[in-house]
Amino acid sequence: MEFLGDAAGLVRDLVSGVLLIAGAGFYLIGAIGLNRMPDVFTRMHATSVSDTLGLGLMFVGMLVQAGPTLIGFKLVVIFALLFLTAPIATHALARAALHDGEEPLLADEEGRLVPTDLAASFPDLEQRIESPLTSESVTAPEGGEGDGNDDDTAQQGEDRPSNS
Repeated sequence: MEFLGDAAGLVRDLVSGVLLIAGAGFYLIGAIGLNRMPDVFTRMHATSVSDTLGLGLMFVGMLVQAGPTLIGFKLVVIFALLFLTAPIATHALARAALHDGEEPLLADEEGRLVPTDLAASFPDLEQRIESPLTSESVTAPEGGEGDGNDDDTAQQGEDRPSNS
């Protein structure tokens, strides 16, 4: 019976090793794509896809090694956090790149990469790009009294009687 226990451990180690190596391979492919792709959008696509696949394979490989333990539970929590936040971070980076004026490259009829005129393809996109990002927008305080500029407080100070 001891032989069967060793065989199960060997199979577990082999499966885990194959999954970890495959996950590392996807990370390597993403790193190559990061260096080889022509613009920021295709670079983000290459890395985000390979990161998700690499993370998933490496997670399963580590979970096979950990088994149903506290470490396995921690791995599941970490995987869930990374799996949910990675696409959001990629989307935020792409939106910031568009806001900064980066234009995606597309192939023309002759196969050359040329910047895309997004405003011609999507008329409402130009207005959205020109407007500030949500984190940059300034909102008026509750009650609608001014916009928080120093000019408003300077005017109020002029109306007050002086103590001199």
